[in-house]
Amino acid sequence: METQYTPHQQSLLKRSTSIWRRISKRERSSPASLSSPPLPAPTHNQTQDHISDARRTNKLQRRPTQPKAHKNMITHMQRVNISPPIQQKPSEKRPEPITLSTDANRVLATDMSTTPFPVSPRISTVAWNVFLTPAQVFNLVMGFRPINMYDKWFIYSEGPDNSGKLKVHFFSSWTGLKIAELFVVVDLKGLGAGKIVGIKWNGTEQTNGMSEDEAKYMIETTCAWVLNVHIEKGL
Repeated sequence: METQYTPHQQSLLKRSTSIWRRISKRERSSPASLSSPPLPAPTHNQTQDHISDARRTNKLQRRPTQPKAHKNMITHMQRVNISPPIQQKPSEKRPEPITLSTDANRVLATDMSTTPFPVSPRISTVAWNVFLTPAQVFNLVMGFRPINMYDKWFIYSEGPDNSGKLKVHFFSSWTGLKIAELFVVVDLKGLGAGKIVGIKWNGTEQTNGMSEDEAKYMIETTCAWVLNVHIEKGL
């Protein structure tokens, strides 16, 4: 059954239909209308002007300047007076010559019965050159007195005389035989240093024909062990 509209209703329907058509057309055309039209491309002159403006702007913008630091800036001064080193005057007093002959602890020739070198061509004397410190000279002068049977040596000295000559005698404490003798020169005007200038030894059958090298080695070892005198090997 079809609906019957009055003339007035039909006019209203036509009007509403036309309104909806216009709205729908407007909605379809609105996205295109809302988008902005494309801008024209810049010309060559406009591009050059833009670049020159940018360079001019960069030139005008200066970097912030910082104050220069003073490298050689003196903030404090102090004066220091340094006194020159004190030079000690050399002592005008000469060292006193050693006086060992009167020492109470010095070993004497009479402390033990001994026998001198035998008369024989096997008693030899050769030169020897060995430096001695003042302490070594002192020990040689003082000598050694045996205390028990384990002490094999008896050592005493003669001198030094006015010219500084000193003799050191080495004996066997078991037999009393003389084994060797040292010739020493002492510096009496100085600090008491000295020098061994020669050696004399017993090369007879009493010492099994001891040679020069054996005699020097015996003196070196005896001085080191008995007198605490470590002498250098001389010529």
